Order: sequence, then C-alpha cells, then structure tokens
Amino acid sequence: HNVGEVCKALLHLIKFPKATIGKLVDIIPGPDFPTGGTLVEDRNAVIAAYNTGRGGFRVRAKWTTEKLGRGQYNIVVTEIPYHVQKSRLIEKIAELLNARKLPMLNDVVDESTEEVRIVIEPKNRAVDPVLLMEQLYRQTDLETRFNLNINVIDAENTPRVMNLRETLQAFLDHRMEVLVRRT
Repeated sequence: HNVGEVCKALLHLIKFPKATIGKLVDIIPGPDFPTGGTLVEDRNAVIAAYNTGRGGFRVRAKWTTEKLGRGQYNIVVTEIPYHVQKSRLIEKIAELLNARKLPMLNDVVDESTEEVRIVIEPKNRAVDPVLLMEQLYRQTDLETRFNLNINVIDAENTPRVMNLRETLQAFLDHRMEVLVRRT
C-alpha cells in the first residue's frame, strides 16, 4: 500500500476512532503496486475485501491509443500488472497471434527502454481498441488477480485475520506501547 495513504488513514483513525471501513477505503483506495496498472474492482468489492480481511483485486495494464494519421492507430501499453514478466507477456501475445487466436491483432512490438512501452498494432483501423484490449485481457496476463489476506499477529502473539480498521488500530496500539516503554 502507498505509505502516504496509510499514514493519512492512521491520522484519521486517531481523530475518529470509530471510523468505518468505507471511510478508510476512501483514504486507502486499494493496494499500490510498483509496476503500476489499474485496479478494476468496484468500490463495494474492495470494501468487502477490506471488511473481511480476505478477498482479491483485479489489476489491468494501463494503455492509450496513439494516432498515426488516416484513421490508423496503435495501442501503447505503458504499465503492466505486478509480477508479470514483460518478455513472457510479449511471447504469449506472439504465440496467440501465430495460432490465429487474436484475429483483431496484426503485430506486437516491444519498444521499452527504462519505461514499459509495448506497441500493439491492430489488424485494421476499423478494429475498436477497447474490444481488442478486452480480448487481450481475457487471453493474456494484461489482467491479473491478486489475493488479499490480512493475516496479522495481534497483541497476544496470536495470528489471526483482521479487517483494515483492526489492522490499523493494532499498529497504533503497538506504537503507543513502544512510546510508553521508551519514555
């Protein structure tokens, strides 16, 4: 999770000890992955996962269309989901292309340097980019699922599954105990 968001949630929990999971999810909207991507779960699913301490999140690659003129375009993937190897992803797309399982796709090119840049060329300009990406999401790792399991050792040294609010409160209680011991 984003450290800044977690700190804001902790401060909110200090000011409002009976804060709801929904309010905490407003502050911490979901996990923050280092390779980027877009969280596509609806807010209710995220709240349900944080409310029980178990669940999952779907993360999709981030993409844009790049206009080439005369109505032609390319799709440029700029962020891929966490734990997806770019080389394997491109290999998988190429395999599906060779097996003719992606009829709307013409070619895929890796133009990455320091940043991810995967160029996807559609078969023709009549292909809808959203439909093409939906097809790629279904058949490749451009969309992945991450499980959430907030299994925490509580103050009595007992491991248990906690919800988001209990986890944040346990951290605040721990910090308070550490500060009292230190002083």
